[in-house]
Amino acid sequence: MRKLIILVGICLIFLNCGPKFNDAAATAVIQEAFELTEGDSLEILGISMESKEVAIVKFKLNEVQISSKMRKYDKGWQLDEVQNDLGMWVPAENITKLYSQPEKQKIAIIDISVISTGLADYVTDSDMMTPKQDGIYDENSEFYLALSPFYVIELPVKDPWGNNYRVYCGTAGNGKFGITNCANDDFIVVSYGRDGEKESWEFDPSSPEEGLFILKNANDFDKDLVQWNGSWIRAPRVGGN
Repeated sequence: MRKLIILVGICLIFLNCGPKFNDAAATAVIQEAFELTEGDSLEILGISMESKEVAIVKFKLNEVQISSKMRKYDKGWQLDEVQNDLGMWVPAENITKLYSQPEKQKIAIIDISVISTGLADYVTDSDMMTPKQDGIYDENSEFYLALSPFYVIELPVKDPWGNNYRVYCGTAGNGKFGITNCANDDFIVVSYGRDGEKESWEFDPSSPEEGLFILKNANDFDKDLVQWNGSWIRAPRVGGN
């Protein structure tokens, strides 16, 4: 009987000394739930265990502070709920979907359209001349100041994956994505997609819609997004057809 009691005690010690839910474990749960990429910043601010199966985790994601409730299921820890602005616990998917790859791609598509619209308005007001620009830019660039705030209140600089947008104006567009014969009023606006790497794809003027693709798997979020003079030459097909 005494041996049995000792054996049970040893088992309880091992159970209590098992792997704890720590910053690394919480980080893994958040990365999976939000489908984070290298462009996202994440900082664990604190972990409070409500029980062995429930943890309150506060973290900062891309400078946004979030309070979450994580729960341990048979298949491991998962992000269960998040706290909204009213202090109420709501399903985690209410916020994680904002960070999903389809949502990020949609935001990039909107940003590129905003940049292109601003450029088109600038060209109209500037005797059919674009501002000078050849690649990436920041808030202090001549290109940024030419468009913002008059044509675009706040010009997007980085895409939702944390990579710089690229803009090629006038003849700087020649040779980009196979495009040729660019004039002073031409402009190309680009996101390199989730992986931040330029594709080998090139535009074919004989088949201008060939660059439009159907979203089939996760790799399609790595594909470039490209507008030339406000028209999409590389992007998901509308309606997926």
